[in-house]
Amino acid sequence: MSPTVVPPPADAEPLAEFEAVVAKASPTPSIRDAFTSAVRALARGSAVRIEPMPEWLTTTQAADLLNISRTTMVKILEDGKLPYSRPNVHRMVRLEDVVAYQERRSDKRRAFLRDLTRQTTADGSFFVTAAEADAVRVRAKGG
Repeated sequence: MSPTVVPPPADAEPLAEFEAVVAKASPTPSIRDAFTSAVRALARGSAVRIEPMPEWLTTTQAADLLNISRTTMVKILEDGKLPYSRPNVHRMVRLEDVVAYQERRSDKRRAFLRDLTRQTTADGSFFVTAAEADAVRVRAKGG
């Protein structure tokens, strides 16, 4: 089955009603979130691509899903960060394992950004005035 691309509608107003229906009718949070995300993207004027995914992915498919190179994906597998099967010469990864890895990676990134924000606001480096920033630029240019 090939992917379906849905262009944004000319009038996005009816999408708000559809989003409310999806929020009430979705059988699982992940399905609700997927539809809500798609509807919001359409409302912003973006097209949406809907594509079926197999239960087992090649390293290339898994890398594409994670938005990394195939080489990096293979390293992740060889480092034991994700389980894989080798039914023949090629490595295969379960879709659910890739999605779980993606969620763990996102959680780590969010935690890092929270800590960084907390740290920079605590020491005051987060709050720099425009005049202070201009002075730094002038000094950097040698002026």
